[in-house]
Amino acid sequence: MTPKRRPRRRHRDAQQRPHRIVTRFNAAERDEIVTAAEQSEQTVSRFVATSTLAAARGHSSARDPQDRLDRAVDALAAARAHLARVGNNLNQVAFAFNAGGHVRPADLDATLGAVRTAVATVDRTAAQLVTGAAGGP
Repeated sequence: MTPKRRPRRRHRDAQQRPHRIVTRFNAAERDEIVTAAEQSEQTVSRFVATSTLAAARGHSSARDPQDRLDRAVDALAAARAHLARVGNNLNQVAFAFNAGGHVRPADLDATLGAVRTAVATVDRTAAQLVTGAAGGP
């Protein structure tokens, strides 16, 4: 599960983009665009710009490479938070064991299962980033 985040903006250019294209929409069209931008977790400006450029280039807007990178970063951030929680649990298990207590196998199994899940998520996300960097799908 990825954390809720602010809508993503377009990548920055070294200089401000000097050209504007003004277009007008009726209320229903505007609402449709705003809803689509919210669903894709993008600002309206980014959504309109990336969708328009993708159409002009003959690509699907779903293939926006920056969007793919943003989603991978979100997944890594969520995995990092999950690993931090698991690490806390593992520290509690180690503390109890070192204090002469007994560690219940069920607690250890649950913690190790969470570690495996979090590591698998990080591995999957890293593989997606590598595939994307290599020009893959």
